[in-house]
Amino acid sequence: MIERARDVLAEHESAELRVTEQLAADETRPRPAQLTIFTPISQPVLEKLRELDLNRLTPLEALNLLAELKKQVE
Repeated sequence: MIERARDVLAEHESAELRVTEQLAADETRPRPAQLTIFTPISQPVLEKLRELDLNRLTPLEALNLLAELKKQVE
């Protein structure tokens, strides 16, 4: 039983070494640049959203505002 435990431990250690080497190799590869979610076109939409007082907005006003903002983005 102890011999089997040593075999299993050796397998786990070698698997860990392979994964560590693979991860180290992946870190040396350049990563693609991350794109931003909001494009310059949508900046006016963001400004409008920042100016809103959501606590004072009625459901109908919210729907109308969403329709207006969607038109601006398209």
